[in-house]
Amino acid sequence: MARAVEGARASTVLALDTEAPSYKWLVAAIVLVAGGTQTFAGNSVNLAIPRLMAAFGTDLATTQWVTTGFLITRTLMIPMLGWLGAVMGNRNLFVTIMAGFVISSIGCGLATNLPMLVFFRLLQGIALGPMEGLTAVILVQTFPARQRGLALGLRTVGWSAGHIISFTLGGYLLEYVSWRLIFFMGLPTGVLSVLLGWLMLPQQRDGRREPVDYLGLMFLGGFLVPLLLAISLARDRSTAVSTIVLLGIGAASGGGLFILWELFTRFPAVNLRLFRRAGLRNVCVTAFFNMIGLFGAQFMVPIFLQQVMGFTPLQAGLIIVPALIVSGLSGVVSGRLNDLISPAVMATVGFVVLTGVFMSFATVTTLTTAGVLIGYIILYRTCMFSTITSLTALNVQMLPPEDVRMGQGLMGVTRNIGASLGVTVTSVFFERRRAAHQLVSYHEYDAMAPTHATALDDVKRYLNQAGIMDGSADWGALKTIKQQMDLEAVAAGFRDSFLMIGVAFLLACLPMAWIVVRRLTSRPRSQASPA
Repeated sequence: MARAVEGARASTVLALDTEAPSYKWLVAAIVLVAGGTQTFAGNSVNLAIPRLMAAFGTDLATTQWVTTGFLITRTLMIPMLGWLGAVMGNRNLFVTIMAGFVISSIGCGLATNLPMLVFFRLLQGIALGPMEGLTAVILVQTFPARQRGLALGLRTVGWSAGHIISFTLGGYLLEYVSWRLIFFMGLPTGVLSVLLGWLMLPQQRDGRREPVDYLGLMFLGGFLVPLLLAISLARDRSTAVSTIVLLGIGAASGGGLFILWELFTRFPAVNLRLFRRAGLRNVCVTAFFNMIGLFGAQFMVPIFLQQVMGFTPLQAGLIIVPALIVSGLSGVVSGRLNDLISPAVMATVGFVVLTGVFMSFATVTTLTTAGVLIGYIILYRTCMFSTITSLTALNVQMLPPEDVRMGQGLMGVTRNIGASLGVTVTSVFFERRRAAHQLVSYHEYDAMAPTHATALDDVKRYLNQAGIMDGSADWGALKTIKQQMDLEAVAAGFRDSFLMIGVAFLLACLPMAWIVVRRLTSRPRSQASPA
């Protein structure tokens, strides 16, 4: 076993040469396995939402707390990355995170009701909170500076592999076995990540042990929880206005206390003073709207493929697979391009494409072919990974080294607030638009119109051919027409939701475009100034 080394030199449990050129690829492989494993906590769960709704007898706005609760607790844990890394070291923190993922996944798979499932999803969010930032830190510390964009882009390979397994094996398990098994899919690779991480990852501590900002985290929770509850409960017409108002007051109070405390405490969980930097403000605003769009899309697209297009969970997964393969490979390329081209330019291009893709999604109908859907999803997934890598690289590039960790934590919190809001707002917006379209169709439908009589006769003819006669055929025909009207209302609700997601990406594009324009306009001035 290797002995601990004094200074900055990293140590490993196995006697490995951490300075060898091949060692960085070994670390990358372990990080990619863990990164692919953690995706099981997101995509396969989104794919299972319709089955969970049926299993527990709940609606979409209630069931989405399986996803939103996970995002809330994960957001609360992100600011603790710096302190946990200093106290535990990167390797020990990595192992603890993956062990927590394994334990919480077992609890999710064994859940007997929705509250129990949400509880273990909350624990899963606590476990995985620091994971994305930690993998970025490990890769950036292991790879040389000239390959920083490549190192960050490599993560897309692991994410894509995890997504492919989620949508194929997860879809098969949902369709032919049970939704419970999707939570057990990550156990083998989760345990493998624990073992490989403990044996082979470098152990480093920076020596700084800042105290945890418990009050700051509590105030952050006091802001997020009532805010998301208010958004979710607002869709239910039976919810008292006073309840929404009280939750709004609670969210405003928690947010105000959070800002005041973080600005004046000595060791803030989120150093809001960094917002004085215009570049960081723009990156965080972009990240916020980007995650609203991305997580809204990741939540809605699999459900759309099943409820509107009529695909089974397995078929929906297979439609998404080509996009995952292409996006995984292109993620490495885009990561390398961020070493050569301004990340702000890369991000701007990605957001423009994403806006166009979801404006196109807003025109999709039940007659749209699978090939067109695959093309849209390929573009969406490719740009999704590209923008995440570009924003991370830009954030690192714009901050001095001593502020990078806090800057990553700040952007991580902002991104996850956007992600939490993205799932909640999109699902609530969908439910409201679906209900509105349904009421309009009921109100405008003319039972005395000739088209109604023709449609009714056609449906009755099919029912008669199936052996259903007389009054049963009349009732069945009317029920079939109503079901078709309800399906069209659902499709219209999804189209409106995709349009809203496109607007979120457009808003994300604006700060990046501002950075690009400012750099282009300032360059001639600097070149024209005397030496």
